[in-house]
Amino acid sequence: MVQCFKILVVEDYEQFRRFVCSLLQQKPEYQITQASDGLEAVQKAEELQPDLIVLDIGLPGLNGLEVARRVRKLAPRAKILFISQESSLDIVREALNLGARGYVHKARTASDLLLAVETVLRGEQFVSGGLIPALPSTQSSLNLPSALSQVLAQAIDMAGADMGNLQILDRQTNRLHIAVQHGFSRQFLEFFNKVQHHHQSACGSALSRRQRVIVDDVAHNPIFSGRSREIVLAEGVRAVQSIPLTTASGQLMGVLSTHFRVAKPPRQQLFQITEAFAQEVAELIQSKRLAVT
Repeated sequence: MVQCFKILVVEDYEQFRRFVCSLLQQKPEYQITQASDGLEAVQKAEELQPDLIVLDIGLPGLNGLEVARRVRKLAPRAKILFISQESSLDIVREALNLGARGYVHKARTASDLLLAVETVLRGEQFVSGGLIPALPSTQSSLNLPSALSQVLAQAIDMAGADMGNLQILDRQTNRLHIAVQHGFSRQFLEFFNKVQHHHQSACGSALSRRQRVIVDDVAHNPIFSGRSREIVLAEGVRAVQSIPLTTASGQLMGVLSTHFRVAKPPRQQLFQITEAFAQEVAELIQSKRLAVT
């Protein structure tokens, strides 16, 4: 028996909304409902409890980002796929960080929409090509340490950080081990080389919570205390962000951390490292590990 999916399409421009619906109606298992503004979208999402909301950003009444915030509470099982003419990295990042599973650029609707819908309904992430930074293609030919060194350098540059490290999870011990690093002393590396989920550190918290952790000021954040705080401050680090590296299937492969010599680095800069980028890194680690087993 074919599973049916309830899809709410939210778009104020009628002709484009009809075009989106016509593409989706190629799949008989998709049951389509339409809304033309943000307030109607919130109301219908609560009533319908859809499996998926295909959501424009530039809506009258409430914009799509605000709709997404409200829908998370009113229809928590609904997955969100943004479809927008906005291509700004800041907008794409904000949309994905609201919990959306996908982002399709309107210019790519004809080629991307059906694949994006199928991908998001499976619980995976889809973003139209070119909207977020990608890993360098040369990494496929490198060994794991060399590939991860490139990844770390790219992450430090994207976040505007001063130093950073990438840790890989040992599944037998449930500990993180530093695979590559940039800018740290031997004392720091020895102390943080083996980190578990209960460790007083940003990476330990990211491992435990399985979500991005941002410490705006190491000197005044309870995540760090005692010896761990002393060592981080002695390194000249005042702020840290740690991002879990999780594959599309949900496997945690490690943690990527970037470190800053100033407190409270701009959030806009921190989120240049998107969840989609982190997932690519996780997939890279997994593929390199499989290649040598």
